[in-house]
Amino acid sequence: MSRRSSGLPSLFVSLLFVVGFASTANADTYQTYVTPKVNGYQIGTYLPNQPAGNFSSAADTARRFCQDQGHSGAQSFTTALRSVAYTYIVGTNGVGPWNTTGNANVTMIETVTCFNSSSDTTYTAPTVNSYQVGTVQPSQPAGNYSTPADTARRFCQDRGHTGARSFTSAIRGSAYTYIVGANGVGPWNTTGNSNVTMLETITCFDGTVLTYTTPIVNGYQVGTIQPNYPTGNYSTPVDTARRFCRDLNHVDVGSFTTAIRGSAYTYIVGANGVGNWNTTGNSNVTMLETITCITQ
Repeated sequence: MSRRSSGLPSLFVSLLFVVGFASTANADTYQTYVTPKVNGYQIGTYLPNQPAGNFSSAADTARRFCQDQGHSGAQSFTTALRSVAYTYIVGTNGVGPWNTTGNANVTMIETVTCFNSSSDTTYTAPTVNSYQVGTVQPSQPAGNYSTPADTARRFCQDRGHTGARSFTSAIRGSAYTYIVGANGVGPWNTTGNSNVTMLETITCFDGTVLTYTTPIVNGYQVGTIQPNYPTGNYSTPVDTARRFCRDLNHVDVGSFTTAIRGSAYTYIVGANGVGNWNTTGNSNVTMLETITCITQ
């Protein structure tokens, strides 16, 4: 299967930082790496053995690999579950050093297709309401909070871009503006905390999109058992939306809307959008009402 995704100094920033620096690459080009390696070992991730925690998803690992090679990001990748020595990222959202270990039944990245884009705009010290944007994570790792990736995507979409290509972050104490809500949905608010994830740069991209209303897989609308099970071997709404788009051969998910209600629905049996689709019914589940996919 293939997927692609995401994952930022002073309290007062100049107008130059507010506007951001625009950077463009060459015309869109692609390069595929077979058995991609870092430090002499093929790359992978400890998932699905460890569905949650301080680990990067396969999508984040592929994106980080491409960016380390000087590309804009990962257009697609393929995976296989097997037992082998591999190199992985020590950290979430593709941020952290590479390390080598060996485990059974890990997700190995077999191929990665990287791309260079001509439609990227990079914002340095991105601000909303005059304060740099961030998220209370890792101080509050779960709950009604948006991840750095969701925050970056929302920042870009608020500025008329299709989505966030990538971002860089730093953990520090600061006043910052964050999204009051999960999955990048909710109003912006300003507060101050210690050990929060600040978004230092955000690279936005522009592309074409296609919106699906009441998106369906196997005859039923897609959703996720969250918020009944906020953590565990379940895919989040954003992972479910991304998987839906990827299964239709789109590049990625741009945005989505949700509603919590009781319904029969089709969900992903597994975390991070990896696993089979299955149909069940529950009360108070998160249904995906619309999904907007990035087509190019």
